[in-house]
Amino acid sequence: MVSEYLQKLYQRIWDFVRERYSGEGGFMMSPVDYPNPAATYYSLSILENIGINFEEKERCVRWLSNFKIDSIYSLYYVVKSLILLNQQSILKKKLLENVGLIKKGMFFPSVQRIYEIEQEFRRLYFLSELSNLIGYGFEEDLIKRILTHVNEDGGFGLIGHSTLTSTYYVVSALNVLDKLSLIDKRKVIGYVRECERPEGGFVTRPENILPYIEYTYYGIKTLEIFGEKVNFPLEHIKFVLNCLNKDGGFRRTVTLGISNLENVYYASSSLKTLNADKFFLW
Repeated sequence: MVSEYLQKLYQRIWDFVRERYSGEGGFMMSPVDYPNPAATYYSLSILENIGINFEEKERCVRWLSNFKIDSIYSLYYVVKSLILLNQQSILKKKLLENVGLIKKGMFFPSVQRIYEIEQEFRRLYFLSELSNLIGYGFEEDLIKRILTHVNEDGGFGLIGHSTLTSTYYVVSALNVLDKLSLIDKRKVIGYVRECERPEGGFVTRPENILPYIEYTYYGIKTLEIFGEKVNFPLEHIKFVLNCLNKDGGFRRTVTLGISNLENVYYASSSLKTLNADKFFLW
């Protein structure tokens, strides 16, 4: 049973998300924005995480069905939203209509910056999910290219520059593709734990000091993929809750930041994975 504290918290989160519902079926990143697939996926996921039923599902399904796909990203968020809404036939139709887009995305460009490779791993993770859903084979050469980016510390990224962000996306992609056996589980877990902070939260590189809410999500979920638990669950829950803003949203860090749907998604997912309800008895 959810504690009174979490019930009140989840109501505040729902109020934050509800302000971003367009009325057309989709959700917006801000109350004055246009609805888009990413905001819709984040919102539906948040509501699932906090156990609140979205009453306008049919309108949302129609909006998603009519959305014009223009990239791997929009396709991913539309399909993932339709999965949350249990619309298997519609999502299969969307996938079949965009097979060419999936095939076209099967490449790994040469990158020189940490941010760029993180974004490429993110894109390839999205592609791995989409290709798995449609039954299209993920190219073996692409998997080999990904694996060339493992570093001595067990993390993934540019040579000598592992980040928890890159590691999360690579592990998630390989997990979807049933290829986790290709990496050294022990070393990867070791790297992730090096990014875990005893005072709460995760950093993207072991030498960093300030934890962020997205890195905390990446660390928790990467360990979960391997069937591992975090070392400091209560501290991580406190860290997430300390990122709460007055508007019911979450900022990136304890010290500063504005609320957005993506941060709320990371926060609600982390609290759910950490079984936060077990730590609150009032």
